[in-house]
Amino acid sequence: MEKFGQYVATILPKYVQDVRMTSTKELEFLIHPEGIVPVMGMLRDHTNSQFKALMEITAVDMPSREYRFELVYALLSHHYNARCIVKTYTDELTPVDSVTALFKSADW
Repeated sequence: MEKFGQYVATILPKYVQDVRMTSTKELEFLIHPEGIVPVMGMLRDHTNSQFKALMEITAVDMPSREYRFELVYALLSHHYNARCIVKTYTDELTPVDSVTALFKSADW
């Protein structure tokens, strides 16, 4: 899984800022806000990932940061029985593109 994360960072360097494994052995990506749709689409459609289920979306407010809102997307690959976390960030004024066109579950 970690090798796949590095592969994604290699093919999408404009958007992927960091890749790591969580303590629960889940792949975690930190991406630039402009990359939310391309990165999520790649994770959904790539043969070696197939993260076709968006399980949850949440946000964390950290007022001390310049980009105070951290957006967190949890994806699941039924095919590989794997989870992955995608994180991005924004402030009070900058919108982030919706992933509703990629995942119907994002429209709640």
